[in-house]
Amino acid sequence: MSMIAYQEAIDKIQGAARKRPLQEEKVALLQAVGRILTEDLLSPEDLPAKDNSAMDGFAVHSKTTLLASGERSCLVPVLGYIAAGDEAPLTENSESGVYGIMTGALIPEMEFDAVVKIEDVEVFSGGGRSFICIKAPVPQGNNIRPRGSDIAKGVRILKKGHRLSPQDIMALAALGLSEVSAYKKLKIGLISTGKEIVPFATKNLAPQQVRNSSAPFLNAYFSALGCEVDVFELSEDSPARFQEKFTELTEEHYDVILTTGGVSMGNWDYVTDSLQELGVRTEFHKVAIRPGKPLLFGVHEKTGAAVFGLPGNPVSTAIGASYFVTAYLQALRVEEPGEPLLLPLINSVKKPQGLRSFFKARIENKNGSSGVRILQGQGSYMLHSLLEANCWVVVSEEHERLEEGARVEVYPWEGRSL
Repeated sequence: MSMIAYQEAIDKIQGAARKRPLQEEKVALLQAVGRILTEDLLSPEDLPAKDNSAMDGFAVHSKTTLLASGERSCLVPVLGYIAAGDEAPLTENSESGVYGIMTGALIPEMEFDAVVKIEDVEVFSGGGRSFICIKAPVPQGNNIRPRGSDIAKGVRILKKGHRLSPQDIMALAALGLSEVSAYKKLKIGLISTGKEIVPFATKNLAPQQVRNSSAPFLNAYFSALGCEVDVFELSEDSPARFQEKFTELTEEHYDVILTTGGVSMGNWDYVTDSLQELGVRTEFHKVAIRPGKPLLFGVHEKTGAAVFGLPGNPVSTAIGASYFVTAYLQALRVEEPGEPLLLPLINSVKKPQGLRSFFKARIENKNGSSGVRILQGQGSYMLHSLLEANCWVVVSEEHERLEEGARVEVYPWEGRSL
């Protein structure tokens, strides 16, 4: 099977995802962060529900302050005080008075239509009563949060395919939404291959051994995307053992099956042939990218599970997860892919012509504006540069060299400081 271009690979992945329906379920709001909405969410009510004060001050009739000035101040009695959580008073004949009001308290009715800040008036007491002196006109609507000014009833607040964040949970809670309709969590099974790979907690390594860093990354990465991830490590290069474990995963109805290692051209790279024997229809094997060229994608004919054969080097694994597996998840759950930033290069970069290349990079501020630096240590086995990086830079196939100042696509990493 010949190598295909990056965009052709993405098209095949997205096309396969769109053919597969995904179940939905009701999810309690407190468990909904990271889940993907299956429908547009409309606001069930106005927020705020009633006009309220944006300041500590006094609720006034704006028309009674029109002539107020430093030379002709307006002295009015305080009729009472309203705290946040109090019911609005229903006093009649209140046009000649004001109410002391706290931030968030309801604006009294009877044509009270503005709030003057407490620091903008003088307060006097006498004869058992309080008065304020207003020295300037108070505009209508001054310091009032109008009903529905934050979110109006009936407006769309979140779109189908949106991933819920902690900030979303705050807004939905304010609107009284106790549950949402979300796609069921995808079940991902990961099979790590390679007899040189040992569990990451192994303390004493033999010279020929390597700790499994890809599996913890994939577990963390896809768990953060709202998936359930199970990891299975094979301690020997055995096609029979691999086929046995893969068959178990298909029988347990995993939605996505990932493998790491064994998809290149070496004598022990048996995964590709094994997958075909197990009923996986290979959509492509090898993509014109660096790193990660040997990547494989297929669909299990019987269960419909998506199967990704990721290269074994850890950075290649990260690229496969971030751009290919994620493309499948987004298409399956109707998520909108993120748009890249376009930033100038701080240093020049070379790459093979004809391959879309992914670089570990860092967004930096230079001379008051943002740029992006390609880091040293771009080898697919090199992890030290991952610790410094906060983004991927993607350079398209046609380029061979880009000079300092050229604008490139930049994909920031969530959770990394810029």
